[in-house]
Amino acid sequence: MKKSIIFVLLVLIYFPCFSQVINNVFFPNDNQIDKQYEIDMQNWITNYEWKVVIGKYIGLWKKQMYLEMERLISVIPESEDMIRENQKKWDESLDLSYELVFDKVNLNAVGREDFIGSFSSGRITQYRERAKYYLCLFYTIKDQKSEDGCYTDTHKTELAK
Repeated sequence: MKKSIIFVLLVLIYFPCFSQVINNVFFPNDNQIDKQYEIDMQNWITNYEWKVVIGKYIGLWKKQMYLEMERLISVIPESEDMIRENQKKWDESLDLSYELVFDKVNLNAVGREDFIGSFSSGRITQYRERAKYYLCLFYTIKDQKSEDGCYTDTHKTELAK
């Protein structure tokens, strides 16, 4: 039991993913969230509309990340507390890094809109990649636990709405 918990902890902390092939299949660049994001990013006119678009997709990918975390917990429920604690630390770390920047960087000197736009797009990417990370672990562990050893059809991934 201890070995299993240590293994899961190491996987969650140190290994980004066991399979690049699986990682690319889960959320290919033509998934519905990314497709709609590209459309919306071409259609905003005012800074307010731009902020709404950015906020919408930060929210969607954050929701997707938590959906994938719950999916992972469903195949290794004995590690639920560890996964949730790891996610809490990740969230806190992300929030602290953003606080540091906004506390220490003179946004007027570096170009407020460009900097915030790049920073916000980065946040979308961080949530997206974390969702992919959880989903990759889910399918890797699920396939390892399957009795027939068949490869899981990864094209059935549910996206957040």
